[in-house]
Amino acid sequence: MSKEIWRKRLVYARDRLCLYPEPQPLPRTRTFWVMTGLITLAVVCFCVFYISYMGARHLAFQTNAEDFGIMDQSIWNTSHGNILHDSICNIKGDTNCASPDGYVRFAIHFEPILFPISWLYFLWSDPRVLFFLQTLVVALGAYPAFWLARLRLRNEWLGGAFAFLYLLYPAQLQATTSDFHAVTLTTAFLLFTLYFMYTRQTLWFFVFAILSMACKENIPLVVASIGLWSVLFQRRWKSGLALALLALVWFVVATKVIMPHFSPTGLPLLSGRYGGTGGAGLLLKDALFHPINFLHTYVFEYKHLSYIHAVLAPAGYIPKPHGGGIFYLPMLAPWILVMGLPSLAVNMLSSNSQQYSGLFHYNADLVPIIIFSTIEALLVVRWLVQISLAGLARRGVDASSLQFPGSRWFNQHVLSAILISLLLVGVLGSTLRTDYYFHGQLPVSIGFQWPQASAHEALAQKFMAMIPEDASVSAQTKLVPHLSHRKNIYMFPYAVDTTLTGKQYADKLADYVLLDVTGDIYPYFESPQYITQVKSVLAEGKYGVLAAQDGYLLLKRGLRAPHTLPRTGQAQNPASRLFDLPPGFCSNIYVSEKEVQNPLQVQFQQKDGGKMQLIGYQVGASSPFSRTNGYGTLTTYWRVDQVGKLPLQELILLRGDNGHEYFVSTDVSDLAWCPTQTWKPGSIVRLTSRTFNLQKSGIANGLAQMSIALLPQAQTSSTIMDVQARLPLQVLNAPGTVSVNQSTKALQLMPLTIVD
Repeated sequence: MSKEIWRKRLVYARDRLCLYPEPQPLPRTRTFWVMTGLITLAVVCFCVFYISYMGARHLAFQTNAEDFGIMDQSIWNTSHGNILHDSICNIKGDTNCASPDGYVRFAIHFEPILFPISWLYFLWSDPRVLFFLQTLVVALGAYPAFWLARLRLRNEWLGGAFAFLYLLYPAQLQATTSDFHAVTLTTAFLLFTLYFMYTRQTLWFFVFAILSMACKENIPLVVASIGLWSVLFQRRWKSGLALALLALVWFVVATKVIMPHFSPTGLPLLSGRYGGTGGAGLLLKDALFHPINFLHTYVFEYKHLSYIHAVLAPAGYIPKPHGGGIFYLPMLAPWILVMGLPSLAVNMLSSNSQQYSGLFHYNADLVPIIIFSTIEALLVVRWLVQISLAGLARRGVDASSLQFPGSRWFNQHVLSAILISLLLVGVLGSTLRTDYYFHGQLPVSIGFQWPQASAHEALAQKFMAMIPEDASVSAQTKLVPHLSHRKNIYMFPYAVDTTLTGKQYADKLADYVLLDVTGDIYPYFESPQYITQVKSVLAEGKYGVLAAQDGYLLLKRGLRAPHTLPRTGQAQNPASRLFDLPPGFCSNIYVSEKEVQNPLQVQFQQKDGGKMQLIGYQVGASSPFSRTNGYGTLTTYWRVDQVGKLPLQELILLRGDNGHEYFVSTDVSDLAWCPTQTWKPGSIVRLTSRTFNLQKSGIANGLAQMSIALLPQAQTSSTIMDVQARLPLQVLNAPGTVSVNQSTKALQLMPLTIVD
C-alpha cells in the first residue's frame, strides 16, 4: 500500500477522531452580510438596553458595596494615584478584611486589566462608565460566537443562531447584570481566544488570551487548558505549549508571589474559602485519600448538582427516563467541556455557596466553553446521523431515497441539517425558558422590573452632600457605591465597632456613618442582628446624630450621643432600646389614605385602652407559593384611634388546611425604630415586613391561609405563638376573603396554595 494511501487514511482518521485541521474558509456571501447586520442590530439593542438598565439600577440604589463599590473605589483610587486601594470588606461573613487602612486589591484578586480601565475615569469620573464598558465588551462576544459556529457548522444561519444564543445565555446575563466585575469581560475575551485558536491566527490568539488572564487570577488555568487543547487537537506544538507555559507561570506568579506580597496575612485574603485554615492542600489531600467522600461533598451534593444543571441546562438537556439523572447536550463534546474544568473547580470547591448558585458573575468564564461545546455537540449529532444512514445503506436500504409524508426526497445532508436546526431551535427555547423562570434578566422574565428611584431613595443625596469628600465613611451596602469616590469607604459595621474592627484601630474609626434603617441589612442576614448593631453604635457614645429623616441616619464621630429612652418592650433585648432621635426620623412610615391597598376595617383592642385599625394590606406572594424557594412580603396599613402605652409586634403566620398554625415571621423592622406607642393618633402608618420564606415553617403542601395577629413586643421567640397574648380583634368592614378565627385571634387575609 502506497504512502499516499496511508497518508489519506491517517488524515481521515485524524478528522474522525475530532482533531481540528486548519478550517476551510467560507466565502462572504450576501447571507453572511445579512446575518452580520442582524447580529450588529442585536448587539446595539443589547448595549442600549443593559447600559440603560444598569445605570438605572445604580441611580435607584440597587447596586452593592460588594462588589460594585469595591470595584469603583479601587479603579477611582488608581486614577488618583492610590494604586488599586480598597477598604470595603465584609467583616461578618468573609475573610477579605485587613485593616481600616485598607489594602491593595491584588491581595484579593489579580486583575491587572483594571489599570487601563482606570483611564476611563479621566474621561468620565462616574461609576456608570464601568457598566458602559462591561456591557459593550460582553456584547461584542456575539461576533466570535457567530464566526466560530459558522465555520464549524458551515452555515451562516446556524452560526447566527449561536450569536443570539450567546446574547441570551442566562449565565452571561447574570454576569452582565451583577454589578461590575473584571472577570465578566472574559465572556467575550475567551470566545475571541477560542475563535483565533481555531482559525490559527496566532498573534490575536495570544492577545485575547492575555486580555483574558488579566481579568482574574484563576483565568490562566482556563487559558492553559486551551493551550494544551490546541496541542492535542490541532497539533500546534509551539504556540499551544508556549501559551500553556505562559499561563501556568502567570498563575503561579499571581497566586504565589504577587497576591501574598500585597496581602497583610501573607496569603490571598480569599484563600480561606478553599480548605479553610488547611488551604487548598487540604482539598487536594481529601481528593487523593478520600475520593468517594470528596465527590459526595463537592460534586454529587444536591446544591452542587443543581449548580451544574443551572449552568448547562440552558444549552439543552434531556431528562433520562425513569429518573437516574439528566443528559446535557454539551456533554456530547466532552473534549471541549474539559477546558471549563478549572472554572468549575474554582466554584464547586469554594465554601462560598454563592459561587455554585448559578447566579452572579462566577460563571462568566464558563459561557464561552459552553457555547463552543454546544457547537461541537451539534456536529456530533450530524456525524451520528451520517453514520446511522451509512449503516442503513450497508443493510440494503437506500439512504438517499428516504421519503417522509408531505415532503421531498431527502439525502443524508439535508436530513442532518434539519435535525441540527431543530436541535438549535430547542436550545434557544431552553435558554429562553431558563431566562423566564430562573432569576432571568430579560424584560420578559418573571419578576423583572425596570429600576425606579423613589422619593425616599432620592432623599439620600441630601445626606451624602453633607459628608466632606475627604472624610472616611462607613455606610450601608446600597449607599456605599454612591460614596466610593474617596480613599476610605467602609461597609457598615466595619470601622465603626472596635469589637469587630479591633481595639488597636480605635483611633481609625470612620468619621461618618450613613445608614438607611429601612434598607438592605447585608452583611447581616437577620434584621434583629442588624438593628442590634446599629443601636449598639448609638449606645456606645462615639457617634452623635448629625441628621435623621425618613429612616436615614447620618452619624458623626465626636458629636454627643443621643439620649436613651426608658425601655418598654423586652428589657433584655438590645434591639428594643429606643433613642431620642429627631422627629422626622420616622417620617417614612406615614402615608396618605390614597396609598392604602385593599381597604378594610379591622379593630384591635389593647388592654390599656389603646385602639388600632387595620385599614389595608398587600400580600407580596403569589399562589401557588413554593415552600423551598418561594419568597414573600406582607404590607399592612394602620390607623391609630387611641395610642396604647405598650409597644406591639406583628405576627405573620399561616393556618394550614389541617387547622394548625405555622410561624412565618415577626420581622417588621420599622417597629424596632418607630414603636406603636409613638405613632401619631389619626395618622396612617404603613409597615412592610422583611422578605420571608417557608423553609423553616414546617407547613405541608396544600391550602393555607395567610394570617396576622398583634401581640405585645414583650413576647419572646419561645412564647411568640401564645394565643392568649394576642390582642382581640373585630372585623368592622372587609371583603369576603378576609375573616377572623376567634379561637386564635388571628386575621385570615387570603388563601395560598403551598407547593414544593
